[in-house]
Amino acid sequence: MEKRLIPVNIFDTTTVEQWLEQMAEEGFILNSFKGRKAVFEDGHCQKIKYRFIPLEDKDEAPSKEMRELFEENGWNFVTTVEKFFFVFSNDTEFPKPIPFSKEEERRIYEDLKGKKRNSMLLAVLGFFVLVGFQLGVSLYFRLDDYILGNEINTGYAYILAIFLNIMAVIREYRSYAILKRRLESMEMEEEEDSPYMPTTKWIRVETVLQVFAFILMLVPLLSEFNGANDPVTITENELPVSYVSLEEIESAIPGMEYFNRYTYMSKKTSLLAPVQYIVEQGGTTYNDADENVIGDEPHLSFSYIELKYSELGNVALHSLMRLYHTTKVEQEGLDQAWVEKSENRAFIFLLKDNKILKIKYWGEADILSHLDSYIAIMQSSAS
Repeated sequence: MEKRLIPVNIFDTTTVEQWLEQMAEEGFILNSFKGRKAVFEDGHCQKIKYRFIPLEDKDEAPSKEMRELFEENGWNFVTTVEKFFFVFSNDTEFPKPIPFSKEEERRIYEDLKGKKRNSMLLAVLGFFVLVGFQLGVSLYFRLDDYILGNEINTGYAYILAIFLNIMAVIREYRSYAILKRRLESMEMEEEEDSPYMPTTKWIRVETVLQVFAFILMLVPLLSEFNGANDPVTITENELPVSYVSLEEIESAIPGMEYFNRYTYMSKKTSLLAPVQYIVEQGGTTYNDADENVIGDEPHLSFSYIELKYSELGNVALHSLMRLYHTTKVEQEGLDQAWVEKSENRAFIFLLKDNKILKIKYWGEADILSHLDSYIAIMQSSAS
């Protein structure tokens, strides 16, 4: 037995019939269909005509009366295709016409066209529902996660679902268009011409592209599972920008001494934010007069981000600030500057062109007094 992928849409019956006839001429005689593949028996080269008869009740096989009628005219039942068509063959040199009413055939094709139209509309509706949910909920509320490449598994799952839905829309539309063309040719009482040149060496370009696109869709998801997008630890020498350390910030508090407990530096990348550097610092403050008196345990988070496109700057910045009650401040040399200051914490968000600086601080020091230093960092990185 030999299995071959059906090279065209199964509803393009004229082309499939020609393909099966060419396969028979090469010694491959149709035995059955399994999914999107045709199963052939190895035999000697023959000239065999094939005809697809549309089903109305999705029967596995034609009735006894139908089979006998077709056999009287030289047409033998071969198999059923996806419960849509009966396949008959005739190996005589001059086969008789198919003993099947044109009116009945047209009626069944009309019904099939209606079903494919409904399937197409349902697939289109599904596409808009998926896109609307993705954009209206996930994308809107978690845009920074998408841009920075954080927690993207759900996003890629939705993108993959949307992609598969688009494939379904295209498939159903093609089936509908083929059935419509078939009915138009029946109305004009003309033999339908295939728009393709059948060949047994066909490779479905559509299938190749779909497989290739599917692989591309899975690569980011697999890389996420394998940790390819995880932060990479770096040293201070690898940091491309300067920053105001937690020690500098805490040293401004009179009567307190700062002891650094940890400094963690990392970098990561994503498709829309290829440059991301993060500095996390934490420590403890002590009273100068009495080291046994612990003052505070401040923490500093410093993030420097370069986006691939400056047009993303505004939406990315506002998405990063969505959980904070920030106030806009005018600062020369920057596109935007936003701050939030409350007891024992402060947050700063700066934007210039495609660069974002995000500073989060928990402690008693006045971090806003270092705002000019952070602005200088943004201006120096832009030059």
